[in-house]
Amino acid sequence: MEQVDVHKQAEKLADLTLGLVGTCQRKQERIAERAQLSLSEFKCLRAFRVDTELSVKDIAHRMSLTSSRLTRIIDGLVKKRFVTRHIDPQDRRIINVRLTKQGETIARKVSSDCTHVYEQVLQIVNPGEHEEIISAIAKLFEAMQVRTDFVEEYADK
Repeated sequence: MEQVDVHKQAEKLADLTLGLVGTCQRKQERIAERAQLSLSEFKCLRAFRVDTELSVKDIAHRMSLTSSRLTRIIDGLVKKRFVTRHIDPQDRRIINVRLTKQGETIARKVSSDCTHVYEQVLQIVNPGEHEEIISAIAKLFEAMQVRTDFVEEYADK
């Protein structure tokens, strides 16, 4: 009996998360479009959050991409003059990406727009439930990360 309940709950969770991811993606696409960015460029700028300089490896990790896939995205941001590339003086094998002044401005703008969307969402929800929702999503995220790591390890065997 418990197996059936877990299966039904898993189906419901899958439907809800797919719907949530889709809705969040559409909101990100609109913010990116208003800033004249591709969705990938938007996500790359969001990876900087509080940093003005990151290594390509760090950006790739934050975006869950390979460094080679990230190259095109960075090329687009360089062309738009939002970032510059620099070789790390301590280790010439490392390429760092630095936000330009224009890049800092657009990164702050898209970050602010993104936060504003979630402020609007929280206004719809009872304030007493905010922490509970954030905690539940954090737990779900952690569980999904563990499960994703497991699936990746399993696929490599």
